[in-house]
Amino acid sequence: MYDIAIIGAGPAGATVARLLGSRYRVLLVDRRRLDVPYAAHTLAKPCGGLLAPTAQAELARQGLGVPSSVIAGSQLFAVRTLDLPANLEQFYQRFYVNVDREAFDRWLVGLVPDSVEKAFGWSLTGLERDDGDPFLRFRTSEGGSAGIRARLVIGADGASSLTRRLAHPAVPFPNPYVAVQAAFESGFADPYYGAVFDSSLTDFYGWTIPKGGNLLVGAAFRRGPGVAERFDEFVRRVRGSGFRFGAEASRCAAMIARPASPLQLCPGASNVLLVGEAAGFISPSSAEGISYALSSGATLADALEPGLGGATARYRAAVLPLALKVCAKGLKSSAIYGVATRRIVMRSGVGAIRVQRDLAGSVRATAAH
Repeated sequence: MYDIAIIGAGPAGATVARLLGSRYRVLLVDRRRLDVPYAAHTLAKPCGGLLAPTAQAELARQGLGVPSSVIAGSQLFAVRTLDLPANLEQFYQRFYVNVDREAFDRWLVGLVPDSVEKAFGWSLTGLERDDGDPFLRFRTSEGGSAGIRARLVIGADGASSLTRRLAHPAVPFPNPYVAVQAAFESGFADPYYGAVFDSSLTDFYGWTIPKGGNLLVGAAFRRGPGVAERFDEFVRRVRGSGFRFGAEASRCAAMIARPASPLQLCPGASNVLLVGEAAGFISPSSAEGISYALSSGATLADALEPGLGGATARYRAAVLPLALKVCAKGLKSSAIYGVATRRIVMRSGVGAIRVQRDLAGSVRATAAH
C-alpha cells in the first residue's frame, strides 16, 4: 500500500514527488524508460523546450536553477511573429531559456529523493474506485501486468490523461489538438522564436525554434483527418516565408489540450487529484504548459504537507488562482486568434521592435518608435 501514486513523471509529477518524497511512501510511474540512458538532442516529444519567464519565475520560487547540461542552442530574446495570409511580420522582445525538453524532464526526475519508488516503462491500464482506496492496474516494462493500491492517486499524465478519464469521466476534456513537430537540418538558424499564424490551416498557431544544429518546426491542429497533410503544407509555407532549413531529420506528434471554458478544468476530487495538463492547466493562447505544471505540482505538494486528510479541499482552493490565470489566457486567446484584432495589433506596431540583418545574417534589434 502506497500513500501516494503519481502517474506521470513530467514537470508536474516530478515536482510533487520531489517535494513530498521524504514525507510519504510514494510511487512515481511513467511510461517512458527514464531509467535508461538518453541520447541528447533527439526529438522525444513535440515540445519546443522553451522556458518562458513564468516558468523561470516558478523555478526560482522553488529554489532551482537550470543546469548547463539541459541547455540546447541559442537563448532567445525575440519572437518573429508572422501572419502568413496577410503577409504581416513583426518582432517582439521576449526572454526564453532554450532547453532540451527530455533532458529537462530527466533533470527534474533526478532531483526526486531515492526514497520515492519508481516504475519506469509502466503504463496505466485501469483504475478502480470502490469504498476503499483506489486500485491501479499497469502494464509493466516487461509486458506483464501489475496492480497497486494507494490512498491518494495523482494524475500527471498530460493532455490525454487516462487517470482523468477513468476517475472523472463526467468532467468535459479541454478541446483536443494534435501537435506535430519536425526537426530540420539547419546550418544557421536565426536566433529567435517564430510564432506563425495561418487561419486557413489551423485556428491555433505554429512555431519555429532553433535547437542545437536543427530548426524545430511545429504546429497544432484540431484533431481530425488530414493533420499530416496540413502540417506538410504549413512547412512549405514557412519555408517560403524566409526561414532557412534543410532536410527533415525526424518527426513526432502528440495530443495537447486547449481549454475553452472553466468547466473543462479539473483539479480532481476525493482521492484522485490532477496536476498540469491533465487538469487542463495550460495556456489556451500559446500552449505553454511547463510553468503551469511546475506551479500546480508545487501547489498540490503544499496542500499535502499537513497530511492526506483535507488535502482535496486545500488543493482546490489553493489552485484557484492558477485556474483564473488559464481563464485570463483564454481571453487573450480571443484577441490573438481573432483575425481582425491580430492584424490591427500587428499593423499598429505597438510593442514591436525593429530588427536589422547584416550581411552575415545576424540580427540587430532596436526599439520601435
